[in-house]
Amino acid sequence: MSMQAVFCGVGEAFDENLPNTSILVQVKEDKNSRSALLDCGFTAASAFWGCSDDPLDLDAIWISHLHGDHFLGLPQLLLRFSEHARIKPLQISGVCGASSAVKQAMELAYPGKWDRLGFEIEFTEASSRDTFQLAGMQARAVPMEHPVPSLGIKLHAENRSLFYTGDGRLEKSFWPVLDGCDLAICEAFALEGDMPGHSSVSRVLSMAGLAGVRQTALVHMQRDERATHKDSLQKYFDQAQVTGFMPEPGDRVEL
Repeated sequence: MSMQAVFCGVGEAFDENLPNTSILVQVKEDKNSRSALLDCGFTAASAFWGCSDDPLDLDAIWISHLHGDHFLGLPQLLLRFSEHARIKPLQISGVCGASSAVKQAMELAYPGKWDRLGFEIEFTEASSRDTFQLAGMQARAVPMEHPVPSLGIKLHAENRSLFYTGDGRLEKSFWPVLDGCDLAICEAFALEGDMPGHSSVSRVLSMAGLAGVRQTALVHMQRDERATHKDSLQKYFDQAQVTGFMPEPGDRVEL
């Protein structure tokens, strides 16, 4: 069994150079495979299509919260599935309110298309600390501190585990969730300090080190901070004694 994370996008809401943060998680076992897309913002749908080996085979989508850079790429993605005559059912899971928000977004973007997509969509909404299945993987919703209700997600497949924050501030209470995780994909909006509802590089790496995370990926950095400080990040990893990286679109990591 193998688990792979594909970084379709790694940017924040308004980065003109990077697609919105969106992660494709793929699990392969024998001849079977399953996949889930974690968030799909304004610019993420086309990025996903370019990164996926088989876009029409996507099993599920996770929506961490209802900010546009995390879910407003769905009208484009769903309609493209329809244009390619997708018939496979699709699971969409996420924060409470996701079902109505996605339907409203679809109606605004492409009026009348929702009922003519040609494939079934199954919605499930999660609350804090709920456990559920996402594309056949064991999933746990993790509450994040953010200006709107927001959930991180931890995924398990056999002995592999991945945690994705979406947006939000990491707190010490996250240590049990991060403990021994193979890959933690964390929003790090700033280098130092914290904005309300966001984490910094220093905060993320401190917690990843304490929790024994095997690899840490930093995403969703404010565009000017990333442009200025990307090349100096290694010292932060070294100081925290954490194995990690700042991914580029298209990067793939085997867990």
